[in-house]
Amino acid sequence: MDLKKNKVNIIIIAALVVVCTGSFLGVRALSNKIDTGTTVPSVYEISTTAPTTTAPTTTAPTTTAPTTTAPTTGADLSATLKIESVITTFPVSSAVTTTAPTTTKPTTTEPTTTEPTTERTTAPVIDNNKTTTKKNTNNGGIFDEGLAGYQYNTNGNYYYTSSDPWQRALGYHEIFDVGAGLVSIYMDTMRCKFDYKDQNWMIQFWKGQYGLVFVGHEIGVYTKPKSRPNDHYDAASNEDALYMELTGYRDGKEIYHRDYGKYWWCTGFVPGTLDNLMDRSELSLKCRITMKDYDMLLGFCDALKSNGMVLGEDYATDGLDVLVTW
Repeated sequence: MDLKKNKVNIIIIAALVVVCTGSFLGVRALSNKIDTGTTVPSVYEISTTAPTTTAPTTTAPTTTAPTTTAPTTGADLSATLKIESVITTFPVSSAVTTTAPTTTKPTTTEPTTTEPTTERTTAPVIDNNKTTTKKNTNNGGIFDEGLAGYQYNTNGNYYYTSSDPWQRALGYHEIFDVGAGLVSIYMDTMRCKFDYKDQNWMIQFWKGQYGLVFVGHEIGVYTKPKSRPNDHYDAASNEDALYMELTGYRDGKEIYHRDYGKYWWCTGFVPGTLDNLMDRSELSLKCRITMKDYDMLLGFCDALKSNGMVLGEDYATDGLDVLVTW
């Protein structure tokens, strides 16, 4: 009986062992099947997604690279790196400092160019070819309309011809000087004739006794067409008028001065009588006449030479200015 019981117990135990082992292996196999099914795909899904996620991340620097242009502005880079003082001090100040001298140099050159020009261009302040009214403030004085086109400068204490007198319409002919003695005008004259562009030009000087009342000087500018056969000249037009100034002397002392301006006829007269009507040597003048260009300068200087004037003694040139003592 005992032997039988032992056999039965062994069989039961063995059966239990087999059942437990079988169930254990079955559960394990089932769990492995489930794990490998979920694990394998999830691993591949994660690994493939990871590069995809990384790729935009790698592209982001590429997008940021163009944004590297931001350092050009300086503001974003300086704010990020916190080096505002370095950026401000180095690129900005050096750029400005370098540019400043460059801008200053042309400015320094300009006055140098302007200074010579100022003597020629800015000096003319008067246009004496405009018709004067009863009261005119040109030449720094008050001019009162005078008889027969003559006016009086109260500041300079001299008389002069107005800018557009009746004589202008007559022009000039040598016969006028020949008949001057008939009205008690005794004077010396010098005619400087030359060709310039399409016209015959004449700049004429006078000094002497005028009507036993005045002594004085005149400078007239005249033109005529080259086709005109006779020696009658027209008074220069406003366009042909020249810039000049005139100082009159008697016995070496200045008796009046006409300011530098635009004239066709520049005159000055003061009350007085010459010691000898036939000797006008006690009168002299100094003048500056500005030519229009170099060709006109040469023509006028040749005309002065033909009148016996000596360069360096009786006249000199300074740019387009001709300085005459007569």
